[in-house]
Amino acid sequence: MYVKELTVMKTMKKMIDELNIEEIKDQLKELLDIEYALDKSSIIGITDQRGVITYVNDLFCELSQYSREELIGQNHNLLNSGYHSKQFFKDMWKTIGNGRIWKGEIKNKRKDGVDYWVHATIVPFLNEKGKPYQYISIRTDITKEKELEEQVIRSNEKYRLIAENTVNLIALMKEGGSLEYASPSFETVLSHNLIELEKGNLFDLIHHDDILFLKHDLEYFLEQGEQSFDSEYRLRNSKGDYIYVEAVFSKTKNHIENSSKELILVVMKDITGKREIEKKIFHLAYHDSLTGFPNRRSFMSHLRNEMLDRKKSKYNMSILFMDLDNFKNVNDQLGHDVGDMVLKKAAENIQKIIRPTDIAGRMGGDEFIVMLRDVKYDNETEYIVKQILQSFQSPIQVEGQDYFVTCSIGVANFPEHGDSPEELIKNADNALAHVKSGMKNDYLIFNKTIETQSIERRLLESAMRTAIKEDQFYIEYQPKINIETKRVIGMEALVRWNHPDLGTISPGKFIPLAEETGLIIPLGEWILKESCTQTKKWHDAGYNPLTVSVNVSVRQLEDPFFIDKVRTIVQESGLDPTWLEVEVTESIFADVKNTVAILNEIRNLGIQISVDDFGTGYSSLSYIKNLPIDILKVDQSFIKDIHQNEESNAIVQAILKIADSIGLQVIAEGIELQEHVEKLSINGCKFGQGYFFSRPLKVNAFEEFMESMLVIS
Repeated sequence: MYVKELTVMKTMKKMIDELNIEEIKDQLKELLDIEYALDKSSIIGITDQRGVITYVNDLFCELSQYSREELIGQNHNLLNSGYHSKQFFKDMWKTIGNGRIWKGEIKNKRKDGVDYWVHATIVPFLNEKGKPYQYISIRTDITKEKELEEQVIRSNEKYRLIAENTVNLIALMKEGGSLEYASPSFETVLSHNLIELEKGNLFDLIHHDDILFLKHDLEYFLEQGEQSFDSEYRLRNSKGDYIYVEAVFSKTKNHIENSSKELILVVMKDITGKREIEKKIFHLAYHDSLTGFPNRRSFMSHLRNEMLDRKKSKYNMSILFMDLDNFKNVNDQLGHDVGDMVLKKAAENIQKIIRPTDIAGRMGGDEFIVMLRDVKYDNETEYIVKQILQSFQSPIQVEGQDYFVTCSIGVANFPEHGDSPEELIKNADNALAHVKSGMKNDYLIFNKTIETQSIERRLLESAMRTAIKEDQFYIEYQPKINIETKRVIGMEALVRWNHPDLGTISPGKFIPLAEETGLIIPLGEWILKESCTQTKKWHDAGYNPLTVSVNVSVRQLEDPFFIDKVRTIVQESGLDPTWLEVEVTESIFADVKNTVAILNEIRNLGIQISVDDFGTGYSSLSYIKNLPIDILKVDQSFIKDIHQNEESNAIVQAILKIADSIGLQVIAEGIELQEHVEKLSINGCKFGQGYFFSRPLKVNAFEEFMESMLVIS
């Protein structure tokens, strides 16, 4: 029985041993599979308790660029990049030395000196006493991830520095205006609390007069799918005051909420200072600095606008052209300082009499002009005129002294005496001339008798028609100079009239008449043809290529055949159109829509466009950047006293700055003194013309001038 039981027990033991072997084999196979997968996917290294490398796999060698033979027997100092501190490794060894697993990122150095990053898990193997006898490190190459991370950090840091230090206001908002981000400049510029601000809506900060226009533009921008759009509006600060900003709106991906719906990036620049400068320029350039009245250009602008409105009004309008009698004696006998004070008091007299709706202006010297708007009764104009005359019967007091100065007034009524600003002023001036030629201290309303007495005008018109046919006109050329190099860069063509009986007739006398009568169209055509032909001759003769500028009036631009005429003249003369410059005055901008179309046609021919007598300030600045022009010629009235008058100097500086910002060239005209040249050079003006360099010259004299300036090739 015992033997039998023993036999059974042996049989059972054998069966159990066979089962254990199979189980062990399975476990061993599983371990080998894990080892294989780990060896192929991870960087494996084994060190003894002292850190000496005893085993490395192929990936370890491949990444470090060391062979197995070079690594085994060494410690990890061989791979040390020097990036980590001694404390870093001290803490690591403390962890694994205490039998705990360590995980972290390590920056190592390859054999070729290039750094690489690994994520390491170091597992200590413990003996029966619980002490590590070897360490296995399982590592993953994370170099690319770290490089990307560093790029993101650098990028974020860069944008953070930009956002925190820029003076621009930067915001991210949703379509409805709710803010997702506001840059720190909202706090520095507007004194808003950033935390509170980012809970709010950008639209709540925008002036109520601006918000409707902005929302309309934004809605259009989103519907059309455009990349960006610009806008200007007022933005409220924490005190409730507003600043003007220039903003650019653009779309950007919503990385904040990881949403497919785009956010709107708004970059705003504070232009309050710019607006203040523009207002100052407007006042300086549109008003007479002595009396505060609108100057000639400003008054003409008001008059043109008023005449457009007259077509819708049932009331009439009157122009009063007035002149102080014998004012020259005041200046000559008492000096210009007293004369200026008298002019200021005279302006005050006029302003006290006219109605709040009327506009008074100073035309220059001792000439004033008044626009009486909405004249309802036949004798209303005469009543106001008599009140003005009466006010001058009392002496004007200046610093306790009495000065007796009377005035004369010429009157022209719209529409009876003219349907254009020029005609009304001309007829009022004619009426004034008749008063001045008589007893003075009186007024006269323009009438047909005055018109018929203008014999000289009619004779001059007839003589002009003959002069055009008989070639009595000729061209003089005034050089344009590069102030820095003293080289001639071009010339302005100026028409002259030598009458066979009357001799030389002033352009100031026949040019306005030519414009009034329409004779400027054939005369202007001749000027353009003659100028282009002569310029081409100079080019062919070997002179350095020069640009010729030719003045073109509003009347010429209104000619439906003007563009065709210009094209034909340029082609027939053989002159490259890039060497032709058309000069226009600001008066053409009264009709901006048609003006832009005509100027674009001229430019399409390759011809440059300049604005003559520029300097009328705010109105010009508001549209000049949108017009197809290349050159601004600063009005000589600002140049003549630029070295003495801070207002003139400020206007010139502003024009130069604005022109430079929009890529326009600037030429100063009327340079007569070395002081003018020095001041303009300091201000950064490179080009000019005027009697300081040369008066207008006939062809031969101009050639001699060019040779003296070493312009010839």
